[in-house]
Amino acid sequence: MTPARRSRLAWLHRWAGLVTGWAAFAIFVTGTLALFDTELTRWMQPETALIPHNARLTPRAIDRAQQILLESDHAGDPPSFLLLPEPRDPTLRVLHYDGHSFVGPVLDPQTGQTLPARQTEGGNFFFNFHYTLRIPSPWGERLVAGIAFAFAAIVLSGVLLHLKRLVPDYFTLRLKASMARSLLDIHVLTGSAMLPFHIMITWTGLILTAENALPVLQFEQPAPIQEGVAQQTNPHWAPQASLSRMLQQAHARLGIAPSYVLFDDGKTTLSGIRQNSLNSNDLSVTFDSQSGEFLSKTREASQIEDAFYILNGLHLGRSMGPMLRWLWFGGGLASSVMVASGLIYYTARQKKQPAKTFHLAQRLNIALIGGLVTACLSIFVFNRLIPALWAARSTLEVAGFFGVWAGCLLLAMFLPLNKSWRIIAWTTGVLGLAIPAIDGFTAPLAAWGTPLHLSVNSLCALTGLIALGSLRMLPDQVRHD
Repeated sequence: MTPARRSRLAWLHRWAGLVTGWAAFAIFVTGTLALFDTELTRWMQPETALIPHNARLTPRAIDRAQQILLESDHAGDPPSFLLLPEPRDPTLRVLHYDGHSFVGPVLDPQTGQTLPARQTEGGNFFFNFHYTLRIPSPWGERLVAGIAFAFAAIVLSGVLLHLKRLVPDYFTLRLKASMARSLLDIHVLTGSAMLPFHIMITWTGLILTAENALPVLQFEQPAPIQEGVAQQTNPHWAPQASLSRMLQQAHARLGIAPSYVLFDDGKTTLSGIRQNSLNSNDLSVTFDSQSGEFLSKTREASQIEDAFYILNGLHLGRSMGPMLRWLWFGGGLASSVMVASGLIYYTARQKKQPAKTFHLAQRLNIALIGGLVTACLSIFVFNRLIPALWAARSTLEVAGFFGVWAGCLLLAMFLPLNKSWRIIAWTTGVLGLAIPAIDGFTAPLAAWGTPLHLSVNSLCALTGLIALGSLRMLPDQVRHD
């Protein structure tokens, strides 16, 4: 590669990374957490820990869920849907979309009784933030799609820049060198060690967001609306026929247990997720909501459609087994560290830039990187401290998340760099170590020893220890000297 071409690639890598890096870090962190969105929702609703993981769905519980659907329909509420018990979540949920998240009553799958589960966006908050940055539709999706395109260019230019040293970079990590040298080693190591993951997650994300990034593409043309013709003969969406009977027939026709039930246009669709699979193409059967008559079954997907569903499954990890999901979790953490170390390394090398620009980049690093981790831990704390029966508690949790993040931004902007970093690191450490203790005092006794609570509490405590450890390891290097 000629020096001129290498210089252009370095310019592209540096500026594309700087412009999109802070948003990309937030997307990677929340996307990594969203891999376990179902588990996080259960942790944030500790009342569901009383349900055993192998609880079986009974006709009595289905009948109770159908009664709730009918009552909601008669009250004029928008359509709900059912999430049926599965290994990741053994409860029966009746959910509707409130504009940001899916909320609704949680039922015992055996008795049908409503569990006193606190209302929360749960892990779905991180999933929603991952692909919208909490910006109203469609602008949030389009912004994330644009960042995905930019990140693809960053990955490609980074690979070309370090192609000759790709193998040696696996074994280079000089933590005792200068801070800039150590950061570059961490950046390159996390980039090269997980390179196949970075390429896969970036390009599958590009495929999923292509239509949002290029809204002029219309893959489906809306059907023309004829004046004077009613669009829906029956305004009611809740099923009148027995849901329990439809569920039995769906299980027999699909060969797998249905995972969720949708209601639309007088039809009831029961769909099953292929567990422990990379293919996200769910199998579905449709019944008439009024008579319960079988209408159709999903056709076999073509090879091109199957390829798209596999790419979808690789990115979302919705139907993966736990081992692959943990591997993807590790890859997401490596991507987050790669982006963060790259941003900090950039400011460490830019001392020749004007002082205002240099210090602004440093402050944004502290606020948008360290502050996001603090805010993610804070939402778990708010989940436990806000009274469980408060009607608007899910809104308060989200407001607390953004309030803590905004507070970190103000600290970084108005306090000396060294002081603001220390305050944020101390806060992160205290929150991470406090979460297991708070969970122990507020969660039911049945939840204390479950693998779910042990895993979440351990990861929060580990995050807190790393934050406190950074104070000891980097006491004088906050200014990137």
